Amino acid sequence: MSSPKIDAARVEYVLDCHLRSQVPGAALALTHAGEPILTKCYGLADLARRQLVQPTTVFRLASLSKPFTALVIMLLERDGLLDVDAPIRYYLPGYPAHAARVTVQHLLTHTSGIPNCTGQPGYVDIMSNSRRTDADLLACFVEAGLDFEPGSRYGYSNSGYRLLDMIAEQVTGMPFGTIVTERIFAPAGMHHSLLLNDTTNTSDLARGYTGSADSFGNAAYVNIALTGGAGGIGSTLEDLLRFDQALRTESIADAALQRRLFSPTRLATGRAEGYGLGWKLGAYRGHGLIYHGGAIQGFTCLYLRLPDDDLGIILLTNLQGFPARNIARRLIDTVLEQPPVERPLIPLPQSAVDSRAGAYANTDHRLDITAELGHLIVSFLDRCHRMAPVDRTIYVAQDDPDITLTFHDGGPEAACTLHYPLWWCTAYRLVPDA
Repeated sequence: MSSPKIDAARVEYVLDCHLRSQVPGAALALTHAGEPILTKCYGLADLARRQLVQPTTVFRLASLSKPFTALVIMLLERDGLLDVDAPIRYYLPGYPAHAARVTVQHLLTHTSGIPNCTGQPGYVDIMSNSRRTDADLLACFVEAGLDFEPGSRYGYSNSGYRLLDMIAEQVTGMPFGTIVTERIFAPAGMHHSLLLNDTTNTSDLARGYTGSADSFGNAAYVNIALTGGAGGIGSTLEDLLRFDQALRTESIADAALQRRLFSPTRLATGRAEGYGLGWKLGAYRGHGLIYHGGAIQGFTCLYLRLPDDDLGIILLTNLQGFPARNIARRLIDTVLEQPPVERPLIPLPQSAVDSRAGAYANTDHRLDITAELGHLIVSFLDRCHRMAPVDRTIYVAQDDPDITLTFHDGGPEAACTLHYPLWWCTAYRLVPDA
């Protein structure tokens, strides 16, 4: 496969608009057929020390740690050390009784129903205190019960990925940092990658920041050791390129294992969700996507592959809340020279539109949907979209045709999925109190 023709001037314009002077520091790679066709480093890893970002600068990966944790679990299963279909009580005997209904597979796919620790009372205080331990973190969610029956819904849960790293330690008798190094980092040649803690001592570690170009400030402290397999890995642009190559060459995971990693999970209803084993899955304008992002105090990152086009994007920044998905979207449009998308609208009876109105929610988010003259008005977080139907179950945003709302009819409970480019949210209709 030959490299796509790249309009270098347009790519540089996209990068300059989003990165140059917009972040303290960033490292980016654009790959084709496993080879870098563009690598760029911007700005400073440490503003106080005036330390430049390099390909070997270590950034916190946050939730981009999850693909590594999932791969560790699958390698341990391959070697006969655990069974992903087994209840987690086999590996965590002290866990509450509902663990009998939760399998390792449920943890991997965020379908366990175990509450996300980030939304639990006391979580912020725990994570902002260097003296808190894993026991404190566990205490904030293990007795909370399940948000839903395991396998019936998708509900993103950092708690589940912390339990996965504890299961790995239980079956191997080794610290998780040692396991991920021996199983992935060392074989892939990722010599600068590691599981972080407060005593991590490397001069290449980036410092995290908040704010905007005219006023960057130090990010708030977070007890990084408590993020573990859910978000505690640090890595570099150079190492993530090596990881990408290791996946391509199947040196750490063969084709059969990777098919399992990259296959969407199916709920008990039979409906697929856009998450595999540690990887988010989807499509953008007909191009398949395998990706995961990460966001934590002071850092935002994204690793993205377009397998049908054999393209990849790796972006690491030391700025909290940076819109990494936006720049990835613009790069995809630029490299693939995608024209504006057109979605023909259709009229629907107002009664059909009205029937979709209501409040929908999951464990983390809420969508409020109202009907108005053949359209739906969708309020989500700080956004509001006027959406029109393109068929009976799919609506498209009038301000951005790549934002869609799909209703899942025929299931045991009314549900819908709001799709943004490189992100989605499935929510369930709330039943009003009698």
